[in-house]
Amino acid sequence: MSPDSPLPRAPRGEAIGPVLNGGGATGPRAPIVEARSNGTTSDEGKRPRRAHEAYDRPNMLAQADTGEPGLRDYLDVLRRRKLIILLVTVLACATAFGASLAQTPVYEATAEVLLQQRPSERIFAPDARGGARASDGVRTEIEVMRSRSVLDAVTQALGVEPDVSITARGETEVVAITAESSDPAEAARIANTYAQTYIDTRRQQLVDDLLSAAEQVQSRIDNVDAQLQALTDEVAALDAAIAAGGPDEQVELLRSQRDRLAEEVANRRLPLLSQRTAYSQQLDELQLASSITENGGGRVVSTAETPGAPVRPKTSRNLLLGAVVGLMLGIGLAFLREHLDDTIKSKDDLERATGGLVPLALVPTVGSWKDRQRPYVVSLEEPSSAAAEAYRSLRTSVQFIGLDTPLRVIQVTGSNAGDGKTTTLANLAVALARAGQRVVVVCCDLHRPRIHEFFGLENRVGLTSVLLGKATVGAALQSVPRERNIAVLAAGPPPPNPSELLSSPRVANILASLTELSDVVLVDSSPILPVTDGLVVSHLVDATILVACAKVSTQQDTHRALELLRQVDAPLIGSVLNRVEAEDLYGYGSYNYSGPRRRRA
Repeated sequence: MSPDSPLPRAPRGEAIGPVLNGGGATGPRAPIVEARSNGTTSDEGKRPRRAHEAYDRPNMLAQADTGEPGLRDYLDVLRRRKLIILLVTVLACATAFGASLAQTPVYEATAEVLLQQRPSERIFAPDARGGARASDGVRTEIEVMRSRSVLDAVTQALGVEPDVSITARGETEVVAITAESSDPAEAARIANTYAQTYIDTRRQQLVDDLLSAAEQVQSRIDNVDAQLQALTDEVAALDAAIAAGGPDEQVELLRSQRDRLAEEVANRRLPLLSQRTAYSQQLDELQLASSITENGGGRVVSTAETPGAPVRPKTSRNLLLGAVVGLMLGIGLAFLREHLDDTIKSKDDLERATGGLVPLALVPTVGSWKDRQRPYVVSLEEPSSAAAEAYRSLRTSVQFIGLDTPLRVIQVTGSNAGDGKTTTLANLAVALARAGQRVVVVCCDLHRPRIHEFFGLENRVGLTSVLLGKATVGAALQSVPRERNIAVLAAGPPPPNPSELLSSPRVANILASLTELSDVVLVDSSPILPVTDGLVVSHLVDATILVACAKVSTQQDTHRALELLRQVDAPLIGSVLNRVEAEDLYGYGSYNYSGPRRRRA
């Protein structure tokens, strides 16, 4: 039988061993001896050495990446955790929007008042308001606006104590009075009333100030008049004495005194008259200002208008702030989840967990795998899918590794249950069979055997039956209805001591006999961490493939499984990652599907 000829099909459940006796991959095979059909072989049937010893294993391992995370790693985290970031951002925006809706709208109105110099200041100190003293005057007036007298007057006018803010407009003498209210018209009314009340209050204060200043000026005028009158009285007294007569010498002396006094009085009257004239002018101005004062200490230059939109809450600003805060929290939560999440999610994670063990294939997720209880061989059901192409890529990688020394017995295992080892083995068997190779699948997972379910076979007779001498290898082998090049040796009835049973030398004899009936023997073994069966089987094979499942297998468990396999000198040749997200794979536009690039032999 030529290497490319298909394996003759036997009826389902019937032995196909005798059918396989007639040929091999390189020519006619020797007939299977009677002992082999009973599950044993002679020493000549054993292979002298394991195939993995013939090739350079260090060449198949890459160096582990121990560098610091780079920009690409951070972007990968953001991509993988984009749903968390999106949900947190949306939640933050919804919270900000809800808070904005829950708040009572607040409207703001502003009236502007131009401060004016008091008339008394203009009269007594016309150059006093300038430079720094002008700004001091503005600050003083602002404090006057905030004073209790003005506030009480406004409260009386409004019927409620207002809440306003008073600020200066830059370096000018314009002051802004801003009022807030849930009613836009009320906000404008409060601002305008406050401004007008301030002006009215200051007007009264200024009138009182003018009257007080006028009284002071009048007092000064009266004082000057008294001084002038005193001088006049002194001269009049001398005139009266001269008019009374007397001795000539006495009269002459009085006249001489009067002349001197008149001259002195004239000199003293001039400044007094000048003062009186100035005081009189100030008094006239004060009286005039008091009669025409209308604007108090200022005037309204801009009345408050009814606002059309609230100043709080600002929904758009709150949404933007919520989006920024949500994005920051989402990114922080994403990196926290990434730090706490130890599962393998990408090829880089797999390489780190396995210390650089070569990833032989990245298998994209398949929708039918969501139901883990239903076996699904995608290479049979969807041969043109990306996942099927990934398994063909795995087949090609295994063939490349076996160029120098053929890999006749290959173990497929994982760190824990659910990693997809059985699925990987079933699809690899189909890929090898459709490449023209005769494949025997052996189920050494005696705890949870499932490989027979993937091909629709029974588990009544299998490996344990052969080991216990209840059936021959030929009788236990079953053909696969849809793949004539595949035969399956199921697990058989569950034994009480799987590890001890697999440690029996008869297992090696059975595998050796199966290599003479096929081109490749694929061994489905138990996961490494729960039980030791997988480590026991690793001594009987030429190559071991470690399978991990994206977002299910943890780096710690995978690394520990790899350590255990290396401790027993397992012939590790690479790893496989199942259920990889589509964005972690390379796409082929021309083949109308995405998946890992198919390697060509």
